[in-house]
Amino acid sequence: MIDPTNLAREDISQLRQKLIQREAELDIINSVQQGLAYHLDVQAIYDLVGEKIREIFDAQVVMLSTYDPHTHTVEHRYAIERGQRVFSPGSHPPGGFRSQIIQTRQPILVNSGVAEKAARLGQPTLPGTTTPKSWLGVPLFVGAQVTGILSLQNIDQENAFSESHVRLLQTLAASMSLALENARLWEQENLYRQALEREFEIGREIQAGFLPDILPQPAGWEIAASLQPAREVAGDFYDVFELPEGRIGLVIADVCDKGLGAALFMTLFRSLLRAVSNIDFYARVDSGQGASSAARIKNAISLTNNYIVETHGETGMFATIFFGILDLQSGRLTYLNGGHLPPLVLNSQGRKQLLEPTGPAVGARPDVDYTLREVQLEDGDTLFAYTDGLTDAVNPAGETFEARGLPPLLGGDRALSALLEHIQNQIEEFSAGASQFDDITMLAVRRKAAE
Repeated sequence: MIDPTNLAREDISQLRQKLIQREAELDIINSVQQGLAYHLDVQAIYDLVGEKIREIFDAQVVMLSTYDPHTHTVEHRYAIERGQRVFSPGSHPPGGFRSQIIQTRQPILVNSGVAEKAARLGQPTLPGTTTPKSWLGVPLFVGAQVTGILSLQNIDQENAFSESHVRLLQTLAASMSLALENARLWEQENLYRQALEREFEIGREIQAGFLPDILPQPAGWEIAASLQPAREVAGDFYDVFELPEGRIGLVIADVCDKGLGAALFMTLFRSLLRAVSNIDFYARVDSGQGASSAARIKNAISLTNNYIVETHGETGMFATIFFGILDLQSGRLTYLNGGHLPPLVLNSQGRKQLLEPTGPAVGARPDVDYTLREVQLEDGDTLFAYTDGLTDAVNPAGETFEARGLPPLLGGDRALSALLEHIQNQIEEFSAGASQFDDITMLAVRRKAAE
């Protein structure tokens, strides 16, 4: 322990001066670190530190330069001489003092004969700048790798910088290096996130193209559908398409899993079903008749099922599918339910019939002999099909939206599109802000009552 009484008065004064200087340095470091904590923009960090250095150092030139070890080039991200920005475009090889700092990873302090020493080391001079009389530079690090140089120049006087300046500049450089690395990582992650969001946006646009733009509205019938994805892209899909001889195809499906993989398989399932359903090579050519509804459904599902199993079986992807073909004249619906939630047929009294599964999910195993069934839709009847995102919707208490509550919601004579919107609003109200867990898809077909 130092006993002040044994020190000469000048020694006490020097000690006090050092303590004051250290305290000032700590204040400077703290103020810079506080400023860095609020910045995640790389250039903003260079500007912040550069401006702070100009306030606290007697230096007419302040430069912050990055170093790229792969190209062995430096780029001046902040360059000020006598309060004016110095334009230094692009990257260039380091030379002179900066090159030596990169090689040795040590600071350089030159307080006299700067011009001669700089010339020996090949120090480049920016156009319009003045040769300094004092030069101080310290490295910026990420780990053990030099990633930049922080340098000061006093144009007017020699011996402008001391070892305490070296120490303070090194401390500021260390804080800046950490902030720059955090900003670089954030910027890299942000760019990746933006690219990913753009990819998903493209995926959404492509996927939207696989859903019908406008649903057919045959005379005497009303058709509506909706799809609310839980993520950027959906594994659910629906389709409504016209077929020969006054018939219409109705599909609602839920591909297992979620996200991009499910969305890709959604397009595959949908394309195969629609394409094969419209092919008439199963028709009875001798009688001039097209393929029956049962033949179209069975052949489309069988081909799709076996193709998925044989070609993509290793992925383990499958889909629950309800596929029906409706005869618009008679109201007869021929359908196949491949492991899907049973659609409802409702009339004015409530639930009329439940269309239970007639076979397993499509793509789960090969050569499945699916059973087909029929149901008659009378005047005023409504067919309502949906995916499990509807009944899996949960509220903050963990309760699920029950399917038994659907018939009352489906009652009345409001337009089907408004009815589906009403159900979606009821789900959102029930969930009370809870995150949507799964895609919610609904398809409704109503035979209008005879006037």
